[in-house]
Amino acid sequence: MPKKKRRSKKQRSEEELLEVEEDSRITRELEDADQLQKDKIDEKNIKIKDSDALKVAESVLDVETKTTLFNLRKRKIIDYMTGVISTGKEANVYHGYAPDGSELAIKIYRTSTNIFKGLQIYIIGDPRFARIKRDQRSFVYAWAKKEFKNLSRAYKAKVSIPEPITCVKDVVVMEFIGKKELPYPLMKDVELKKPLKTYKEVLDNLEKLYHDAGLVHADLSEYNMIYTPKVYFIDISQAVLLDHAYAEIFLYRDIKNITRYFKAQKVDVIEAEDLFEKLTGEPLTDRVIAFEF
Repeated sequence: MPKKKRRSKKQRSEEELLEVEEDSRITRELEDADQLQKDKIDEKNIKIKDSDALKVAESVLDVETKTTLFNLRKRKIIDYMTGVISTGKEANVYHGYAPDGSELAIKIYRTSTNIFKGLQIYIIGDPRFARIKRDQRSFVYAWAKKEFKNLSRAYKAKVSIPEPITCVKDVVVMEFIGKKELPYPLMKDVELKKPLKTYKEVLDNLEKLYHDAGLVHADLSEYNMIYTPKVYFIDISQAVLLDHAYAEIFLYRDIKNITRYFKAQKVDVIEAEDLFEKLTGEPLTDRVIAFEF
């Protein structure tokens, strides 16, 4: 068996230097992206009152996240990142490029805040995450993994969603729904060109999600759909399997949100109760009707 060629001390030093430079590059890109977001906030004179909201404008990067991004670059999944697409209490979403030039959305969940306490209802009882630890970082990693698994199930079922690419720890990489670094708008921010056509498209995706992917979105509304004018469902991290204890309740809430929105668009909609029965094959129960969040 041929002996493995040993690297010289000089080669090792050069490789280590390249790794340090690469790590610094990632850090600079993300810091620049966050600074852009801070500048936007300053320009709009938005007053941020509480500490959680203030962190929206701050970097989500800690040492482990920087290491994760560095490794994703080494694996040639991410080439570089350009700026912030959106910010929130749970995560920042960044625009980036893959080595082949395709555009990416890179979602980085926050590991430093306790906002996930209110999200446990969506993950506890899910057999895919029965053994997660109760510490904050473990929960965040599980939540990111949950989003990736949900995206993968939905994409396989041909639901119109961003194509999932990979998930490592608190970072989820997916297809960017936009053009030339500009994301397409949320449905809430546009005037629909053909409201009835869009309504039917939403129902078609809802049916595929339920019957083919075996999922309930659990937070579906005009705030979580992108309009290109093709419809894309997004923010699918909280989606639950059909055997989840609250799946029917979440489904009815999604249906009510859709019905409310398209009624306001003057579409002749299927009433929420009828749509629920049409989708599930079962009438609404008093438990589902009576439940309030």
